[in-house]
Amino acid sequence: MTANIIGAVIAAAVGFLIAFINYVFSKKVLLKTPEKYSSTFIVRQVLQVAYLVAVYFIGTKTQIADLTYLLVGAVAGMTIPMFFFTKKLLSLNDEIKTKKTEKEDEADG
Repeated sequence: MTANIIGAVIAAAVGFLIAFINYVFSKKVLLKTPEKYSSTFIVRQVLQVAYLVAVYFIGTKTQIADLTYLLVGAVAGMTIPMFFFTKKLLSLNDEIKTKKTEKEDEADG
């Protein structure tokens, strides 16, 4: 049982790292080219699915811990931080819109 919990915690920690990488990638795209932000969805999903596939194959080949624990840990590690990261990206997007509106107002008047 201890190996299952440790495996789930490790999978969750790596899942958090995947969520952070997705956040950093999305933030860079949002700051540099906001019109291409929608394309980040595909890259983020590929990274997440690739991680889940890797966890599945590692879990079935090594059998260190129960596969269910590993997959639940991985999914929780990627999903829970997304709430925080999404909020940060939304506030960043609002700031960008505000600055863009201010610049347009200054150019008009």
